[in-house]
Amino acid sequence: MLFGKPPSVLGIDIGTTSIKVVELQKERGGVKLRNYGEFFSPERELLPVKTSFISFFEEEIADFLKKILKEAKIETKNAHFSLPLFSSFFTIINLPLMKPDEIPEAVKLQAHQYIPVPVEEVVLDWSIIEEEEALFENKIQVLLVAVPKDVINKYVRIARLLGLSLKTLEVESFSEARALVKEDKRPTLIIDIGGRTTNIIIVDKGFIRLCHNLDFSGFALTRTLSKRLGISLKRAAEFQKAKGLKKEIGGLVRSALLPAIDKMIFGVERAMNTYLAQHPKRKIERIILSGGTANMPGLCDYISSKFEIKTEIADPFKEIEFPSVLEEVIKEIGPSFSVAVGLALAEFEKKK
Repeated sequence: MLFGKPPSVLGIDIGTTSIKVVELQKERGGVKLRNYGEFFSPERELLPVKTSFISFFEEEIADFLKKILKEAKIETKNAHFSLPLFSSFFTIINLPLMKPDEIPEAVKLQAHQYIPVPVEEVVLDWSIIEEEEALFENKIQVLLVAVPKDVINKYVRIARLLGLSLKTLEVESFSEARALVKEDKRPTLIIDIGGRTTNIIIVDKGFIRLCHNLDFSGFALTRTLSKRLGISLKRAAEFQKAKGLKKEIGGLVRSALLPAIDKMIFGVERAMNTYLAQHPKRKIERIILSGGTANMPGLCDYISSKFEIKTEIADPFKEIEFPSVLEEVIKEIGPSFSVAVGLALAEFEKKK
């Protein structure tokens, strides 16, 4: 599927159960989908929960990506890669009010109190959060992110093996927020149910305020359904996709899935309440359901009813131009491509 001409940019999301690639280009004041591709290995379902494609050797990952790039006929070399949330450290720190040129050194001095590994072993990144309350108290709030150097180096080697020009490495939560929240300042909760874990992200006034990782996933639901109904994983996956939480006579699938989903919701509530306790004047105004499980029948409505908050399914391609013939496909894959889309959009964000 080749829709346009260069120049373009790639967003590459190396996830836990699949690798996704999106190619976008700037055109006539907007952004156009030029290409996309995904590599998924059924054998990944047999691997332990905490494993990821990034745990593979660089050469193997590069081979997987080569298959995507070749099949989709992608030629551009400019690429942005995602970093998994579970491989990074994320926190918000308060610093005394100081001159801008003093902040970098202050962040480095404070970082060791918050990062559970030696600072020398990580790459630090940070940004100032424009919080009026903190400035009123003569403080500066800083969003601090740290990623182990060995993880960074792995992605660098992958890009080199593919002959790609690595533009940025970005923790997936930031990419997802860019694609789904954009300029919206409302307190927004993103629930990204992936193949192996669930990421919880709170974005408020345009800044990420909280990132949390739950040991819950779409495959965990499949496994639960398989055990409770005594069916194969393949059959359970089919039921999960077709029936999900639909209210049906008998309702065996819904009944089997609800306990696990309620447990996930409890974990989300705990994370959300942690943020709201620190910001009592704020209130989550919308929820965005993302990840490969977002389209499961009935899930969006169920989460909306449990939280009593308007909930929507992620649509990262909402403001991106693509051929109308792809509308149904884009609707289906959209939630799981949120990170890849957000990564590619970073290229155009820099050029504003």
